[in-house]
Amino acid sequence: MNLRGKTDDCPIGLAEAMELWLGPGEHSCFNSRAELLAAWRCARGYIMRMWGSSGRRPQAWWALGDAASLGLRWPGYFRERSYLYEHNVLSPQERDTLEREWRAAFDAARGMGVRERREHLAHNDVPDELIEAWTQERRRRRGRQRAPLEEVAAAK
Repeated sequence: MNLRGKTDDCPIGLAEAMELWLGPGEHSCFNSRAELLAAWRCARGYIMRMWGSSGRRPQAWWALGDAASLGLRWPGYFRERSYLYEHNVLSPQERDTLEREWRAAFDAARGMGVRERREHLAHNDVPDELIEAWTQERRRRRGRQRAPLEEVAAAK
């Protein structure tokens, strides 16, 4: 990610901001939990603006109370986006963007075998509720396309 020009308003050091985003490395930048919490309170707006988007949340959001206050637990990186979607935590813009991305993945799976399709949709973290809705929509469209042919055949 290119941070040039975006780091000027960071209220804490960039190493500290990175730790709030990604979690601690081998050694934390913070000397105590109190220091960590103070940094989160100070820089939360900045951290969320920089890394709380596209269906993702910074590790500090998950670990320091935001997620817990909503009854959420870290689902892991590969399920994070659908988990936040399913729990209605995303902004309307994030939801729209992800739905478009997931719809493209769903459409790309057309014609795949059952196992390959399941793996493709899981890899793209497409929520089950959208898979079900789009599958039903596809079946309804197919049914409407067949209906006129069936009427012609019945008339003969």
